[in-house]
Amino acid sequence: MPLNFSRTRDLLSNFQFGELFIEELGWSHPRAKKTVSITVDNQEYPCQRIAEVSGVAVLEVTTTDIPDAKLRRDIHQQVIERIAENLLIFVDGGRTRSLWYWVKREGSKSYIRDHLYIKGQPGDLFLGKLAELVLDITDFEDGEPSVVEVAHRLQKGFDIEKITKKFYQEFQREHLQFLPFIQGIDRESDRKWYTSVILNRLMFVYFLQRKGFIDNDFNYLQNQLQASQRRGKNLFYRQFLQTLFFQAFAQPESQRDETVTALVGKVKYLNGGLFLQHPLENLYQNICIDDQAFENILDLFSRYSWNLDDTPGGSDDEINPDVLGYIFEKYINQKAFGAYYTRPEITEYLCDRTINKWIVERSNQHYPRKQFASISELLINLDSPLCQLLIEDILPQLSILDPACGSGAFLVAAMKTLIGIYSAVIGTIELRGDSKLKQWLTEVRKSHPSLGYYIKKRIISDNLYGVDIMEEATEIAKLRLFLALVAAAQSVTELEPLPNIDFNIMSGNSLIGLIRVDEKSFNLMGEENILQTLTAQNYQAILAEKNRSIELYKEHAFRLGEVEGTTQENRLQMLRDHIEDVNRESVQKLNQILLDEFSGKLSIKYESAQLTGKAKKRLLTLSDMQSLKPFHWGYHFDKLITEKGGFDVIITNPPWEVFKPQAKEFFSQHSDLVTKNKMDIKTFEKEQKKLLTNPEIAQAWLEYQSQYPHVSLYFRSSEQYKNQISIVNGKKQGTDINLYKLFVEQCFNLLHPRGECGIVIPSGIYTDLGTKQLREMLFSQTNVTGLFCFENRKEIFENVHRSFKIAILTFEKNKQTLSFPVEFMRHDVEELQRFPHKDSLVISVDLIRKLSPDSLSVMEFKQDIDIHIAEKMSRFPLLGETLPDTWNLKLTSEFHMTNDSYLFKTEPAEGRLPLYEGKMIHQFTHRYALPKYWLDEKEARQALLKRGEVDKGQILDYQTYRLGFRSVSSSTNERSLISSLIPKSVFCGNSLSISEYEQNNFRENEGFKFFIVTILNSFLIDWMLRQKVSQNLNFFYIYQTPIPRLKEGDKYFQEIVENAAKLICTTEEFEQLAKEVGIGSHKNGVTEEAERMAIRAKLDAIVAHLYELTPTEFQHILTTFPLVPESVKIATLKAYQTL
Repeated sequence: MPLNFSRTRDLLSNFQFGELFIEELGWSHPRAKKTVSITVDNQEYPCQRIAEVSGVAVLEVTTTDIPDAKLRRDIHQQVIERIAENLLIFVDGGRTRSLWYWVKREGSKSYIRDHLYIKGQPGDLFLGKLAELVLDITDFEDGEPSVVEVAHRLQKGFDIEKITKKFYQEFQREHLQFLPFIQGIDRESDRKWYTSVILNRLMFVYFLQRKGFIDNDFNYLQNQLQASQRRGKNLFYRQFLQTLFFQAFAQPESQRDETVTALVGKVKYLNGGLFLQHPLENLYQNICIDDQAFENILDLFSRYSWNLDDTPGGSDDEINPDVLGYIFEKYINQKAFGAYYTRPEITEYLCDRTINKWIVERSNQHYPRKQFASISELLINLDSPLCQLLIEDILPQLSILDPACGSGAFLVAAMKTLIGIYSAVIGTIELRGDSKLKQWLTEVRKSHPSLGYYIKKRIISDNLYGVDIMEEATEIAKLRLFLALVAAAQSVTELEPLPNIDFNIMSGNSLIGLIRVDEKSFNLMGEENILQTLTAQNYQAILAEKNRSIELYKEHAFRLGEVEGTTQENRLQMLRDHIEDVNRESVQKLNQILLDEFSGKLSIKYESAQLTGKAKKRLLTLSDMQSLKPFHWGYHFDKLITEKGGFDVIITNPPWEVFKPQAKEFFSQHSDLVTKNKMDIKTFEKEQKKLLTNPEIAQAWLEYQSQYPHVSLYFRSSEQYKNQISIVNGKKQGTDINLYKLFVEQCFNLLHPRGECGIVIPSGIYTDLGTKQLREMLFSQTNVTGLFCFENRKEIFENVHRSFKIAILTFEKNKQTLSFPVEFMRHDVEELQRFPHKDSLVISVDLIRKLSPDSLSVMEFKQDIDIHIAEKMSRFPLLGETLPDTWNLKLTSEFHMTNDSYLFKTEPAEGRLPLYEGKMIHQFTHRYALPKYWLDEKEARQALLKRGEVDKGQILDYQTYRLGFRSVSSSTNERSLISSLIPKSVFCGNSLSISEYEQNNFRENEGFKFFIVTILNSFLIDWMLRQKVSQNLNFFYIYQTPIPRLKEGDKYFQEIVENAAKLICTTEEFEQLAKEVGIGSHKNGVTEEAERMAIRAKLDAIVAHLYELTPTEFQHILTTFPLVPESVKIATLKAYQTL
């Protein structure tokens, strides 16, 4: 039974909730209608059942005013003691405000879902939730639906997630099949882009036709295609669609030729930029598309139900703007590598932690009558002065930016957040607003047929800003916002011209461009091409002219009809053209200033890659700057950046890609044989060599490589990115440039001094050495308000490895962090809805500085006991500290698997020695896998010797026994820290870090190596490293490990050495070492698995006692290794207890 939206809207508006559930939603009358009292803190609250089904009850709780969050929880707790599954509706005494309250339970955890509904509140945002609660007569054919089914419907209604993967797959297929039907566009990339342009327009039109908004025809496009085919072959695109797009939608009816109306019928003028000539259409004047392409795509569209409601009831074949958003995100992110679809739970959480927080804090600052703890408390307590403050000051002034907006997921989420606040304010004005506010609302209604449409248009024009390097992405972002806007109209008469948001959503490189424009430099630039129309040539005058035109544009977007004899459409077009002219001239000068910074201030040159030899350097040109697509923040958004000081809120999920040439990625575009991750070095090099014999591919490869060096130098040397280089122990840390790191700093740069930021980034932000300086920035110059990290085990981000960890970080600028709430290694994104909560772990920055003094790495503590253990361990010196009168450890690496690959042979031969890689060892064994490569000993020695050094047969590292550990690991593996001793006469790749041979290192005997391997392989040290490391175990993390410097004669030392030797010295390669440390021969080594397990258990027990762990602490450590067999943990704990 479909929901009767009209009747439901009336009952909801009249607060007739009992009738709503029984008459429209199909629930049963309650068996017990008597009102009961719930007592909390000696105060009684009347509670009445108004509907029920299968033991699930809806109850009204009436109070003078809506209770605060704590009281709501207390009342709910008492209700569930009587009725386990329930939906509470808190209603105020005047029956003008209600808060719908449902608690989702998953095991021992609970998540509160609530929704505030105020009488008179516009929009149908809430009706979609109610649609999920409809029960049809068919639901009762086999008796009442089960309590599980009803609870599931509650979950769907108040916990909506709508993703249609089936439609995406079919859409993707049709997108590819559309391409061959396009003629007149030579470049395949442009043909793909134009396919998207056409399909975007068609989907927008399809939504409109399914609402009956186009010529009152629900099958408008299909019928017009048939009519076109009756007129002739392949005329639909050239004759009909171009007329519909560029004349009907783009021109008011009064200005259309009669032939246009005769062809397209009654079509509302929309404007908005979506139906202006696209740059590709200006570039390619003779585009043709066969009718067959449109038959196919319209056939796909017709197989689904299209619904423009904000949160529709949701049948399996329904396409709505949220589903379309998912499709757009997936499509765009395929093209923008390193970007991923963001789940709505994440966007909603970040909107709450940034937008809602900002509004609450501004309200508390300017409204002294009461201080609010949350947005819910603020909306429940609205009064006329607060409504006026919000409507006239706080909401219109709020600026929200996504600097990597993609297809607009965060912007749409931000809009929905603000709709809820606007709706509550307007509902309050209706009920209890003063005369001035009611007059304002009357004027709005008088000027705008749809209040919901007006609110969305206001939000889109006033509050939302986005930038993306892909112009195609910004086009889709605008389309999504337009769809959301049109969804507010209930009839075609409520449609107003769409706002042109080309000055809010813009294309450009967010990371390169001028944040602050030097006025003097701008004014000194060459003036030969300055616009003659401008009365003054200086920067301030140009800014004033641009801003005045944009303000006029936004003002006239809301002024319907004629002004001084000029139609709204003509006014907007004239203003738009003028703004574009001013921008074009100004950006040319700004690019010249940027060029001066690159070439003059930073001395950066362009490096042209060569097939052989070094790159050729030349001076950078203005054309080089233009190819970077710089976005000049200080010019385009000067009122926000310069006058206001930055954006109030920034929410984003930026790309996570390393900024450097990716050879496999590049060549995979030219050969099906090349795969990015499943191809060894030698096979790839052979295929690459073959491909480079093609002159076109070779030229493209050189041009591709040449795009990076000058930009990398800019990122490393610009003052704008001063926190990208980390200094640890007085040394610069050389790490790859990752785009997410740049975005973190750029967000900081663009924020208002009291601005709020929410960002989705890899977990390396709180662990990696390369982000140390960013952590210093965050701790010293912002207040970190939350750090929530989850492992991607449940594929929250599709096409991202399941062990990859993602952090959701929020912070407020220009404050200092003393402590902040954290959650680590979560798996359910739904947990965000209750983070932070009273049980969330809080980490102090002082503790971070104590445990990681050089790196500021944040350990992934889960409980308070973790902190206690870490504090115990911190009593010992760090392994990297150089201490007198004891042994010290120095680490190194030998051959780089890529840079030194020219030395690698794929077959063994006389004079060749094996190359050990990390995957060849495991704990206490060097024979976990066989070698894949060998090196000629003479060639390898020469490569290892310092430049100019003569090979005199001196002892080199590879000729000694060395400690080694895997450099690549993961905190989600069975064991993360894998270490062993490496035999003599082998070389090591960089995936295996090794100890360095020195005359004074380990000079007393080799026992220290066994001791260190044992400590590193212990559960305790592994546990500690897992709190810090996401994937790469570099030297620094090992150096930062607290390890007691035991030596010969100390308790446990010899016992550890001999037992470790029995595990390691099991082959002839270790015969000499076995004798040195006291076990006699490698033949005394232990190979039988049960005995090895017993020895390892004993060694772990000794390490636990060394660090003075309590039984509870050691047991806790063992529980953090879920993939280790339970038998191993039991044996280890037993060894600890008997030691």
